[in-house]
Amino acid sequence: MDSSLSVTILTNPSMEGDGTPPPDSPVHGAIRAVAANENLSGCDNEPQKNIGHTLLGKRKVVTAPCSLSGKLGAIPVIRVGLAEAPGQGDHTAAFSIIEGLARLGFQGRVELILKFNAEDEWVRMKDKLRLFLQEFNPGNDGVQALHYSGLVCECIPFKLLADHCRINQRPLEQPLGFWAMNGNRSWLLSTVAIIIPPFKWTNTTPRIERCNGLHQNLDLPALANYQTTSIPEKPDIPQLMKGDSMAASLINVLRETEAGRIHLLPVYGIHHQSLEPAHEVIIKRLLSAAVKSHTSESEKTVVLILSPLESLARLRVLQTSLQVPFYDLHKTAWTRPANGPVELLYCGPLPKPLFEWISCVDRPLIQEGANSATFMNLLGKAYLPLRPDGDTPLPELPGSPPAKKKSVANVERSRIELLGRSLTQDLQAYNYYSVALDLCKKLRPLLSPMATSDLVYRFAGMVGVNHFDETEFRPCLLESITYSCGLLSEGQQEWLTCLSLANSFLPEAIPEALKVKLVKDGKGLRSNGVNLEKLVAYRTAGLHLSSLRLQLPALSFRRFEAFRADTVACPVSTEDTARDIDVNELVGDICDNFSLLVPALFLILREGFSDNSLLDKIIGQLFYGNMAHDTEIKSLLEPEENNDDDLALFLRGGFGGAFFRQVRERMMESKNNAIYCGLSQLSRQDWDQILPGNAPGS
Repeated sequence: MDSSLSVTILTNPSMEGDGTPPPDSPVHGAIRAVAANENLSGCDNEPQKNIGHTLLGKRKVVTAPCSLSGKLGAIPVIRVGLAEAPGQGDHTAAFSIIEGLARLGFQGRVELILKFNAEDEWVRMKDKLRLFLQEFNPGNDGVQALHYSGLVCECIPFKLLADHCRINQRPLEQPLGFWAMNGNRSWLLSTVAIIIPPFKWTNTTPRIERCNGLHQNLDLPALANYQTTSIPEKPDIPQLMKGDSMAASLINVLRETEAGRIHLLPVYGIHHQSLEPAHEVIIKRLLSAAVKSHTSESEKTVVLILSPLESLARLRVLQTSLQVPFYDLHKTAWTRPANGPVELLYCGPLPKPLFEWISCVDRPLIQEGANSATFMNLLGKAYLPLRPDGDTPLPELPGSPPAKKKSVANVERSRIELLGRSLTQDLQAYNYYSVALDLCKKLRPLLSPMATSDLVYRFAGMVGVNHFDETEFRPCLLESITYSCGLLSEGQQEWLTCLSLANSFLPEAIPEALKVKLVKDGKGLRSNGVNLEKLVAYRTAGLHLSSLRLQLPALSFRRFEAFRADTVACPVSTEDTARDIDVNELVGDICDNFSLLVPALFLILREGFSDNSLLDKIIGQLFYGNMAHDTEIKSLLEPEENNDDDLALFLRGGFGGAFFRQVRERMMESKNNAIYCGLSQLSRQDWDQILPGNAPGS
């Protein structure tokens, strides 16, 4: 890849590579990266420090009144917290804070505290750290001293923090810490902790936490953000992705983009829990709009999926149904465009420098994520939020006079919000059912046939009356799993073995001693909370229970009539088949899902509910894994096609430019740097605790 090529070339909309837009195309400049104009040019030529100012990207933050730069320069250690989460948002947040502190004058050591709850979280966290710190070694589970933004950055697993400080003779408690997302001071073990969430991240309250337990809410401006911005540097992909089989394909994709032979449409954020179950529907709509966005037959769009997806099965089904070329870049190399107007490529997460470079292509970034949205806002680059009513609302432009409420920028904002909703708002039923399929797939191996029948009966009844009662269903589900596959106690195993022995005798020929033992031990089990009826129902099959019921009236079995078989069997498993599954978590997830799925199915099925045929097919798929009616069920749940003319216009740059240019100008104002805002609201007493005794400005 020619390292001299600029972002301007990368965003070239021409399909012929001559710098000229297609003949009848709307103005593409509205959605090009601002790096292609004066807003982002020349960043590297500006002085890094002015008297009384600190340069944060292109934003000059006035630090003279409180000598903030001098104070930060005197602090030897600042801790930054990082917790594991589904996407890369927490990592982006932590490293953006580190970069912001460096630009504001901090010169000391960063202790990056890595908080995770389980081994699988630690594995995922290490994989993501490699995307941000190229020198990070995923095979090293200890402390690693690396470099980021010109600072020494020690990556310290939280469980090793105390030992690390003791071995290196450092205080366990450090003076200042920063968290984004959902962190707190107790994890950082810092005297003062500043918690600043990503832009518009309502799940976390911005605040200052002190060691005396007092919290002070931070008064942040409406457009406050902690990211920095500068023209993205073209990464050395072979070096950045050394040993990664995708590198050559990505180089080819970007080369074709730079030459103007393809449009590149990056998609990030469909791994979000409310979007992933229906990600193929979102992709299908984007593919349709991409085709409509073309103004000549020579145009071609490549949709590149940057989200980590657990399974690509539904994308492959989409490929077959739409006849769209599909490449999993982890397995198949991409060399040049195939025939047809669109192609679908999957690569998943990429190193941060490459993600930022790809975001500057000539098509908007389709995304969900507060941190990636902030990055795009600071670039002034158009993007489409997939959850404008959720975690990633578009920025509002405060301070506009009422007369300008219907300005071009505000009108564009409303249109973009509508597009985001049009891609995702009618996916609920499809989402709920997709999640239910995955949950029931985990549940089925844990249930005996009789337990499955019991749950099916309850589920059908709930759908029929449009009411999910968790207080009734949760204990029933837990018992079904426990009695179907839980590890039996020695007493339960012995009692079932005796019951099987009694079943082997001719009617009325059971030895009296065996009867006495069954009755005595059965009552003992019952007194310890064991439900004998469910134990027998879920752990045995083929017993002559009508006969046993007559011979053992003292046990008063109430379910014998349900078990009639000509053959005799008594499968008593001594293994706990659920040992590798968190049963309580699975039951909780199923209850959460069914509480949403039941009313959704009731609305869909109520017209044909009388004969139960549709419900029977759904039950067969969920509880028995019968996929014979999958196409019919999906046709009931899959959202209808929507009008994507406006989306096509947005993808080719028909509108959005005015809004995002104004957003960038506002967010680049000094008052909107959240790190500076948090530091400037520390009290004199806070600084006395944070700074060494001889620090400037103390």
